[in-house]
Amino acid sequence: MATIASPGGFRFLPVDGPFSAGVAAEPGFRIVRVQMPTDTALAAGFRQVERTLTAAGRPLTALCAMELRIPEPLTADGFEGFNRGYVAQHEAWGLRIDGHLSAARTNVAPEVNPPSEPCLHAFCHTVEARGDRPTFVISGAPEPPGTEGGLPAYWAAMAQIMEERMTALMVGWEFATESCFYGTRADHEVFGADLGHFGELVRPGLRWFFARPPVAGLRLEIDVRGLAAETWL
Repeated sequence: MATIASPGGFRFLPVDGPFSAGVAAEPGFRIVRVQMPTDTALAAGFRQVERTLTAAGRPLTALCAMELRIPEPLTADGFEGFNRGYVAQHEAWGLRIDGHLSAARTNVAPEVNPPSEPCLHAFCHTVEARGDRPTFVISGAPEPPGTEGGLPAYWAAMAQIMEERMTALMVGWEFATESCFYGTRADHEVFGADLGHFGELVRPGLRWFFARPPVAGLRLEIDVRGLAAETWL
């Protein structure tokens, strides 16, 4: 996979869709994460992104990843409709580069206390800084269609996707600061009994969210990130 350079200080893996497959900071920049104090309605979340970047003295093109929460998994048509407004906002921010949206994304439906409307959970942006440790964000990926063998096979296939994307961005597991799993409470019990098989995923630290992928019929999702810093608004 070839990467595209963003004027915001990062490179990204282009895909045909409303987000990129992942991002990594360019030399002279690092990626930081900002978490909302509570899940914030998407329109208000967009305005918070703008205020945060302005306060940090960064251009809107520095936005490189979004974490969303939705009330429930969507049909294919519902997912397409949801993405229209999201894409329009990113295009207004100038985040379509060479025909592709640059920001990475994870978008899941919480199993416990779901929001009443689509919300912003957190976002990442670049800052001007130097450091020896690469920083990156890999977009959430569900189990690939046609994967057989149950949950362990799903996890292994998704871990492979994460690794392929990191390789394309010229980063690796050794630079990851956190892996996130999204699945149901029942899936968590199965995974917990088999942790020894997923050393690379759990080594940097693992967050498990009781949540499902954004499209109905999918079961699990994984993302990985290596960050310079995290803050909470």
